[in-house]
Amino acid sequence: MTNLKKEEIKVIAELPYNWEKIKDKTVLISGGTGFIGTAFIDIIKCRNQKYGENTKVISLSRRGGKSSEDLECIKANVEQPVQYDGKIDYIIHLASNTHPKQYAEDPVGTIMTNICGCDNLLKLAVEKKARFLLASSVEIYGQGTEVPMDEKYCGYIDCNLARSGYNEAKRTCEALTQSYRNAFGVDAVIARFARVFGADKKHDTKAMSQFMDKAVLGEDIILKSKGQQRYSYCYIADAVSGLFKLLLDGQDGEAYNISDDDEGLTLGEYAEYIASLANLKVRYEIENNESVSKATYALLDTRKIKNIGWEPQYSVKDGLKRTYTIKKETLGSM
Repeated sequence: MTNLKKEEIKVIAELPYNWEKIKDKTVLISGGTGFIGTAFIDIIKCRNQKYGENTKVISLSRRGGKSSEDLECIKANVEQPVQYDGKIDYIIHLASNTHPKQYAEDPVGTIMTNICGCDNLLKLAVEKKARFLLASSVEIYGQGTEVPMDEKYCGYIDCNLARSGYNEAKRTCEALTQSYRNAFGVDAVIARFARVFGADKKHDTKAMSQFMDKAVLGEDIILKSKGQQRYSYCYIADAVSGLFKLLLDGQDGEAYNISDDDEGLTLGEYAEYIASLANLKVRYEIENNESVSKATYALLDTRKIKNIGWEPQYSVKDGLKRTYTIKKETLGSM
């Protein structure tokens, strides 16, 4: 683990949150080996080590993993019923395909992991009387406007596109979560993440990740559109700090946007910035790819989560620079 990543873990772990709420508690998380899931677990381990909070994490994933004193890794497919004999106080549903190539190659799996996983984990939340946190996405808004979208905006999605399976699955998960609240009294909160980026070890086909991989390898960045899209982004450290804030203080039944502050840049301008970190150029090779988002505007209004005490610790540019540095250091140590 690089020094920058260790620093970020400490920054999040020392935020003035109501950490007492998860002291001596058990958190079950689906997608525990994923990008956000592993970062979440790192924070729990950090606080347990420093403050002896005795927070236990149960990580569900298709890969399983290696358990430790404060982490129980279970190999599981959340499309199947989830059973656990011990106590569970919090449940987080993170498991999902998360980037365009996966949507295109496994559209059915994308939908079923989200919806069936959500249903099975909500059933478990009813059984354990656990607080439930759903990881949703900016994708539920579809095509936005030039004005940042608040949580009441409904957006537009063409449901006849295979690419929309992810968007519609997240929308259904949100409706399912609200239905379990109404029918069974589940205490639940929803996190709507902007496009999350950072030094993920897994190959990611989202545009910003592809730009970064090219830069780290010293290759010119290829932009396959005119780059005029305006999106909100969230650096991984801020995504995880927002996740913790909602787990601890998010109001039952509410959805919250999580995003870094808008810097007013287009996708193409972010590509130019990433290229500048490595003294490279951006080349335009425009193509029509049905697996990528057709939204030209997807900007998030974050006033709601800021009103409960959350603030991003990094700007998008800060996060991109840190991502580049971490990936270069990691590549150099291989």
